[in-house]
Amino acid sequence: MPAVELIQPIAVLKDPEALATHEDTCLAAALASITAWLAFPDDPMWGPWLHGPDGRGGGQGKSVRRGKPKDFRALENAGAVMVSVGTAQAAALAPTEYPLTGRMKQLQVSGTEFEHAGEPTVYGEMNSPKILHIGIDTVLGMSTGKAAAQSAHAGLTWAMQLSHDELEDWIEHGFPSTLIPLDRDGWRTTATNTTVVIRDAGHTEITPGSVTAVAW
Repeated sequence: MPAVELIQPIAVLKDPEALATHEDTCLAAALASITAWLAFPDDPMWGPWLHGPDGRGGGQGKSVRRGKPKDFRALENAGAVMVSVGTAQAAALAPTEYPLTGRMKQLQVSGTEFEHAGEPTVYGEMNSPKILHIGIDTVLGMSTGKAAAQSAHAGLTWAMQLSHDELEDWIEHGFPSTLIPLDRDGWRTTATNTTVVIRDAGHTEITPGSVTAVAW
């Protein structure tokens, strides 16, 4: 677990009767992170989580865990926001102190892996004036849990960079989004378009400073 005092907890559904793809799960996690930010704007933890106690940056630490359908019912009852993309589902809360408490604490972190479709996934209408595009690395060998957290970093950072009018327009059109798995050729193609670049701190799975996700 990253050495941060505050994290945003995100759960992804692992339902053997409705298996989700890696790509749908990553996009659902990203949209759940954004939706929690929109749903709980007055939560006092957002400020220190985003900016750190000294105002120098909080790192936006996230913990992605997997849960069963019964866990998701409990999380919804506890007030978590829910987002579905295809058969994937993600639940998210506002940032909180780590170690976690409640139902999120009971969910597993390691081994969160879903089948890779290897194709972009889409949420909402792609003819909207503002669309969230997330590119996620496929070469680093990130687990679905890790990739979902990186997708959430990219998506939330993108949303926070929008003007008030742009954000309202994007919400009004139903959060249109796409997640694109990128190999090395894909990175070169999208490099000039990105407005958000996520470099991981390297606490788990990958080398510090690795570019894991982009958004535009």
